[in-house]
Amino acid sequence: MAKRRKRKKTGFWAGLSPRGRMYFVLMICFALVLLTSIAALAAVHGMAEGQTEPAASEPLVENPDYNKDENTIDASQYTSTILMESEDAGQSYIDETLFLGDSNTARMRMFGFCTLDNSAASVGMAASALADYACVKFDGYSGYKTMPEAVALMQPRRVIITFGTNDLTPSLTTERFISEYQAGIEAVQQAYPSVDIIINAIPPIGRQHAGEHLTQTQIDQFNKAIVQMCVAHDWKFLNSAEVLRDPETGYAKDGYVIQSDGIHLTEEAIGVLFDYIRTHSYITEDDRPALTDIPEHLSDKDVSATTAATVITSQPSAPTAAPSSEAPEPTQEPTPEPTPEEIEYTYWSEVIQPTCTEQGYTIYHCNEDPGLDYTDNYVEALGHTEPNASGQCDRCGAQLTEVATPAPTEPPAPTEAPAPTEAPAPTEAPAPESTGTESEQTGPDSSAEQQSEPAEPAENTETPTE
Repeated sequence: MAKRRKRKKTGFWAGLSPRGRMYFVLMICFALVLLTSIAALAAVHGMAEGQTEPAASEPLVENPDYNKDENTIDASQYTSTILMESEDAGQSYIDETLFLGDSNTARMRMFGFCTLDNSAASVGMAASALADYACVKFDGYSGYKTMPEAVALMQPRRVIITFGTNDLTPSLTTERFISEYQAGIEAVQQAYPSVDIIINAIPPIGRQHAGEHLTQTQIDQFNKAIVQMCVAHDWKFLNSAEVLRDPETGYAKDGYVIQSDGIHLTEEAIGVLFDYIRTHSYITEDDRPALTDIPEHLSDKDVSATTAATVITSQPSAPTAAPSSEAPEPTQEPTPEPTPEEIEYTYWSEVIQPTCTEQGYTIYHCNEDPGLDYTDNYVEALGHTEPNASGQCDRCGAQLTEVATPAPTEPPAPTEAPAPTEAPAPTEAPAPESTGTESEQTGPDSSAEQQSEPAEPAENTETPTE
């Protein structure tokens, strides 16, 4: 009987040594652990769950006590501050204007009404962050720039600033809101003094809206205070809320805010807003210094790359009338209205910790549409600690006691007691001795002279007697 030959096994596994097989198994186990960790992290951030839009976690609410006539703005009292109706300034007016703001400004760009060349937006940004929050990215510059720094780099003829929606909370007083907003606007003005400043009204919200802390009453209060701030600082106020709100209810008109949250403006509303901007223009003499090279605006923090990609242009001169008129067309095909019903939105949360001077809050970022981002869970600012020996806050390092610094500078004034050292000047009165101030010199010096003089007359008297 023939002996059967064993067939030699071939293949990847057979070619491995026992030690190699052990390492291979360990690598597979490590890969599985890594994948499991990533999946768990995604679940924590809400990216792996089929979580629907904000209404699922935060139901829409109403504010039944709202009185639309309580904080109305009487435009006749502010004719030199509120921009009145004008002739259509055209697309060139839009191209020469830089739009600064939060998610609604990002939506202006998303729908093609402005571009990266004439806008800077940050989703979830509050007015209190205008001066210091670095969120604008430019080609050739490391890190992000603040909006005031961006204005200086982009050198626009005018800016239209729209903030306030993300500041709405019962704990924030109107006075504090205006104080923080004013500081940010002044930072813009200082960064580029030639720019004309226009402050846009906070847009109205829907009767039903996400966020129990949001009220149309506070929006009206803030807008009325913004007008008065503009009067005090010679800034212009764009009263765009008058075309966005329903005169019967005081809330946003039907179809002007998305149904999912009742907060963010729809494409239709932004179209109406830009018509209003062009027909309530503010055109002054262009006194800007010679323009320098303007760096390319690449992106904004907190605005997704997909949104930015819809408006990025390769040529710096892109914001002309022709391309801007073409831009809305592709975005009009997928109208925003059916979007909430056709797309299932997913969110991930970002917790912004409170600082000494700024509130903390949670931003819910929408993966599909950054214009649907929203904030809640507001936390009061921590406040400064007691001043340390140097007069600074131990938490943030802010200088709290400015009086302590001048005090030590005053001691030098006493040490300027070189004034006594100037006394030698009077003691240089020997000069007056030679000039003959005899009334003062009749003391010691005159007695010495009298002792020498009698000796001479003594000699003189003796000679005649001889």
